[in-house]
Amino acid sequence: MKLPLGLDFVRQTLLWQKLRDWRYLRDHRPRCDFYRQFIPPGALVFDIGANVGHYALIFHHLQARIVAIEPQAQLADGLRRRFAGWKDLTIVQTALGAAPATATLHKAPGQSEIASLRPDVSERSRFSSLYQADAVETVPVTTLDAIIRQHGRPDFCKIDVEGFESEVLSGLGQSVPLLSFEVNREYWEVAARCLQQLSRLGDYRFNYALGEATTLGSPVWLSAEALARELTAHPDPLLWGDIYARLAPEPGKEASTRAAAPAP
Repeated sequence: MKLPLGLDFVRQTLLWQKLRDWRYLRDHRPRCDFYRQFIPPGALVFDIGANVGHYALIFHHLQARIVAIEPQAQLADGLRRRFAGWKDLTIVQTALGAAPATATLHKAPGQSEIASLRPDVSERSRFSSLYQADAVETVPVTTLDAIIRQHGRPDFCKIDVEGFESEVLSGLGQSVPLLSFEVNREYWEVAARCLQQLSRLGDYRFNYALGEATTLGSPVWLSAEALARELTAHPDPLLWGDIYARLAPEPGKEASTRAAAPAP
């Protein structure tokens, strides 16, 4: 019996997958170190817009428990294959929004990261001159509150949904300790709404990391207003990155924690 030892066969093996994941983590060690400040071992993390699982792999490396949320059927199937047997990772095939529904996902063929529930993604995206989101897929939509009821309150929540971030937060009626959401200059009004929504949910302070930076952009955590002023004044016309939101400690809690800490 002749074995199919071609490249396609090799790529389907568990060893190939482990080597690929090892190489990814090696090349993204600074990103692992960056997220370590937000994600201690055992933390529950929601990866909203999981795509092919790059961030889920980082969160797994940090020993987190992960709920990977991805609406695209082909990508969700790929996540199930990639992470088969991982007990610390749950895959949920759905989009998130303000209310349960079904919706049309607009996609650019061959570019899995260009997919959004926004009908104007082809016109608004910075990639519109290169790729047209002219493929569609009908996807289920649930709410972030519903995911929390099913899986628990996350310690950290990453949201990357191509300009639909404020709709995701519209389905959240409670505060979570830490979260991040993508910001793009062309969707600045979306980021501004996210800042307002989170400020209504709790006493949040904000920071940011632009582009592929693995350090926070501000030495101190800012109010929503101060962060908005800082980013809108930034000269980069194609500014993009992630905004981080952290609940401020309850009055007296931070001081009592410091007082209880052992002396060096």
